[in-house]
Amino acid sequence: MNKRIAVFTSIRSEYGILTPILKRICIEKNFHLELIVGGAHLSYEYGNTIDKIINDGFDIKKSIDFLVFKEGIVDIPRSIAILTEQIGEYFFESRPDLLIILGDRYELIPVVTMALIANIPIAHLSGGEITIGAIDNQVRNAISKMANIHFVATDDAVNNLIKLNENSWRVINVGEPFLDILKNFKPISKNKLFEELYLNLDKKVIIATFHPETIQNQITISFISKCLMQLVSENDIQILITASNFDLGGDEINKFLENLCLENKNLIFVKSLGQDRYYSLLNYCEAVIGNSSSGIIEVQSFDKPVLNIGKRQMGRLYNPNVHTVSAIHENVLEGFKFIFEEKFIKKFRGKKNLYGNGNSAELIIKYLKKVDWDLLLIKN
Repeated sequence: MNKRIAVFTSIRSEYGILTPILKRICIEKNFHLELIVGGAHLSYEYGNTIDKIINDGFDIKKSIDFLVFKEGIVDIPRSIAILTEQIGEYFFESRPDLLIILGDRYELIPVVTMALIANIPIAHLSGGEITIGAIDNQVRNAISKMANIHFVATDDAVNNLIKLNENSWRVINVGEPFLDILKNFKPISKNKLFEELYLNLDKKVIIATFHPETIQNQITISFISKCLMQLVSENDIQILITASNFDLGGDEINKFLENLCLENKNLIFVKSLGQDRYYSLLNYCEAVIGNSSSGIIEVQSFDKPVLNIGKRQMGRLYNPNVHTVSAIHENVLEGFKFIFEEKFIKKFRGKKNLYGNGNSAELIIKYLKKVDWDLLLIKN
C-alpha cells in the first residue's frame, strides 16, 4: 500500500496543530506527504510563516499565494476564486490518494469542494465541534458532510457527527494533535524568550489574541482598545498581543493594534510567535485572554487561566480553566480579576486536558493503515 497524502495549511495555528501528523506521515514507508501551503503563510502581513515550515524540514509540494489585498484589506471573493482555480488544477493533475484538512476556516470550502469533484477522499480533523458565534460552525458542518473520514478530539464531537448521519466507522476520536507536541516539548529559556520579544522580565505577562466575530461582531477596535488600555493601566502587567487571522475585519484589528502598541510600552504586538515561542510563553505567562480557540483547547495543558471573551467560541467544550464573559469592557475587567481568584484556580489546577492524551498522530496513522480505502468515497 503506497498512498500519497496531501495536507493543506493556510494559517500558523493550523500548521502548528498539524505538525505531529506531518512528521508521522514522513516516517511511514507506505505514505508519501504532499504538503500544500498557501494563504497567510505566504503573506508578509501575517508573518511569512512559510519560512517556519521550510525550517522545520518539510518539502512543500505546492504553494498557492491566493490572498489578494485591496487597499490593505484582504479581498475575500478574489482570494477564494484564485484558491479554487489553483487547488482544483493541482488536484486534477496530481490526484493524491487522500486530502487531510483541519478545522473550520472558510478557505477550506473551495479546497474540499475541488477534492470532492476530483474524487479525492477527504479526512477532516476537528469536526463535530460547535462554535455558535462564528460562521465557522456552518463551514465546519459543510466540510464534515463532504468528508469521508473524521478524526475528532472528543466523544461529544463523535456524537455530534453521528447525529449528522455520518457512519460511525468513519468517525474516530484521536484527540487534539497539538498534545502530541507537548510530550517532548522543551521551552525556550525565559531570559532568551523575553529578550527576543522585548518583554520586561520583572513584569507579569498576559497573552492576548482577538479575532473578529464573523456573526454579529462585537469585537470592535474601540472595544479591544478600551479593554487593553484599562487592563495595563490598572494592573502591573504587560500584554503580548498576537495577530488576528484574515477573517473579515482581522486586517483592521492588526493595523490598529500595531499602532497602539507603539504608543504603550506595556503592549507588545507580534504578528506570529511560531509554535516554539508560543508554547514557551504559555509556560511563563500568567493568563491568556481573548477569543482564540487555543485558549479553549490548549492552555489547560499549561495550567494557566483563560478569559474567553464574546461569542466566537460559544458552544465548544470548555476545559475547566476557561472563564467566559460577554464583550462588554466592564465584564472583561471583572473577569480578569476573577480568573486569578483562588476558588477559580482550584477548579483547573492539575486537571487533565479534555481534548486528548497526546497520541493523536499514532491513532490517525493506525486507522489509515487498516481502513478499506475502496470504501471511502461511497457515502450514504
